[in-house]
Parts: sequence; structure tokens; C-alpha cells
Amino acid sequence: MFATDSELAAQAKGGDPTAYEELMRRHWETVHRVAYAITGYRDQADDAVQECFVRAYLALARFDQNQAFAPWIKGIAVNCSREVVRSHKHAGHEAIDEMLLDPGKDTVARVAASQLQAVVRQAIAQLPLKQRTAITLFALEEMDLAETAKVMDCAVGTVKAHLHRGRQKLRGLLSDCLEEI
Repeated sequence: MFATDSELAAQAKGGDPTAYEELMRRHWETVHRVAYAITGYRDQADDAVQECFVRAYLALARFDQNQAFAPWIKGIAVNCSREVVRSHKHAGHEAIDEMLLDPGKDTVARVAASQLQAVVRQAIAQLPLKQRTAITLFALEEMDLAETAKVMDCAVGTVKAHLHRGRQKLRGLLSDCLEEI
């Protein structure tokens, strides 16, 4: 029988390291995806993920087991990713790697998909941090408005405004970029 995230969190609070390892295993991919979408760099995302799981472990005593674990850990990931972005003022974005490509597609389709993904990621990376965060959580992580607002620690209306402005800016950025391809 598999333990729920809340049960694992309770066990980890009680000092069971294997319970926390399981939580990390379950949520690593999602946390890394959020961190990568916000930072735009794989090495920075790795730094943010590591910091996220350390902070989450140290904050387990404050985790409310009546709440879902996934939004809680994503909120920590967002905060860690923002800090990494602020401390590494890089421009641009790293290339899309083979992991993002579907190996079932032919080479031309894979290259085209890779280029399109790179353009979209580059456009998202150019958004202001709050717009980038809102789009990452709402559109890429498929969180609803209330969850996104909770993770971003703001009102639902504020999330809607960030999404609206971010989408407008993305339309402009993507239309410019796609004309160049």
C-alpha cells in the first residue's frame, strides 16, 4: 500500500529519512520543471531544486497536513527559483536538449519541434519574473487560479493580471520570433 504525500510528510516530520526521500522522488520532476521554466537555465534550476528540497525539509514542521503537498512544494520552488534568478542576471536561454524531443518523430520534425520549443522558452524567459511565474504555474503546470495565487502569495485578480499581461507580451514576442524562423 502506498502512502499519501501527507502521510509521508508526517513520517518525515517524525524523523523518517526514507519518507522524505520518497517525497523528493515523487516531486523532483515537477519542482525541476517549475525551476527550469522560471530560471531558464538547467544549472540554475538544479541549484533552485536543491535549495527547495532543503528548505522544505527544514520547514516540514510548519507544513499543514490538511493541505496538499504539491502546491506547497511548488511555492517553495518558485521562491527559490526567483532568488536564483535575482542572483544570476543572465541574458538568453540555454538550448533545448534531447530530453525534450520525442524520439518517435523523424529528424526534420524533431528539429522543427526543438526550434519551436526553444523560441517559446526564450520568449517566456524574457517576461518579467511575476508574469513568467504566473504563466509557468497556470499554463505549464496546469494549476488553477486559486492554487497559482496561493503559491505566488497574491490575490487571484493579481494572478489574472499577470497572466493577461504575460500573454500579451508573449504574443508580441512570439510573432516577432516566428517571423524570423
